[in-house]
Order: sequence, then C-alpha cells, then structure tokens
Amino acid sequence: MSKNTKHDAIPTSVPTEKDWGNYNADLDQRHAHSVFAGRTNNEMRAFSRRNVIEMTDGLRWMPEVPFRYYMLGFRDFVLARDFERLGAASATSCFLALVLEKLERQPPHIFRLMPELLPTAEFVARNQSLFEADEKIYGNFLEKLQKIKKLCGQS
Repeated sequence: MSKNTKHDAIPTSVPTEKDWGNYNADLDQRHAHSVFAGRTNNEMRAFSRRNVIEMTDGLRWMPEVPFRYYMLGFRDFVLARDFERLGAASATSCFLALVLEKLERQPPHIFRLMPELLPTAEFVARNQSLFEADEKIYGNFLEKLQKIKKLCGQS
C-alpha cells in the first residue's frame, strides 16, 4: 500500500515556496508565481473578478500543488457568482475549459479534485443561460460537461 504524498492531497493552505518548485525555469510558471504565490484564495478573488482570463492562464501553467489549491479557489469564485459586469460568461467558460484541458493534458494535476469540481461543472453546464454565455460565442456547456464526465470515467 502506498503512502499518500503531498502531491496526492488536496491542499487546504496557501502553497509554500517549496510547492512551487523551480518556477524560475519556466516563464509562464514564473508569472503565475508572481501573481498567486503567498496569496490566499480569498485574496485572489478580487484579481479573478478583474481578469478571469489572466487568472485562468496562471492556473494553466502552475505546478501541481499550487494548481490544486488555487483551482478550488476558482471553483469557489464561480459558485459565489460575484462577477464583474459581463464576467459571468467568461468565468464559467474559462472554468469548464480549464477543467477539460487539465483532464486531457495533465490528468494527475486535476483528477483527485474532480469530486470537488464536478458538481460545479454540472451546475454551470446546466445553467448556461443564467451566466449569459451565448452558445455561439462560448460553445455548448453541456457538450463540454459530457467530455469532462467521459474523461472522468462517468457517463
């Protein structure tokens, strides 16, 4: 039986410098570190409201432990529905797209989070009109949800 490592756990506190690893070796990780490192998810909420696309991009390039912590903050941001004017569609679209992307490209980063993220993905997908996310612009959220569920091994 294998021991759980920190990489298996869902982080509940702000990631440490050690969790960020050698972020200076990668330009995108260095930028993500400069924006997120040392900040709580509550502190990141204001940044998310102002620029959800940049916040999503930062999450995309993070090492595993910081990603897990801040992805749960992204989930909480989406559920709080405290968006800037016209931000709901971008925030929800970015959330679904990032979940799908991580499942396709880096499943170890996100798979253990899916029990925490899937209910939010379902809520968003089933309420696309609530978020004023025009299907012609943002695609069909239910189709994205089906891809997410398929990658998670659900029907």
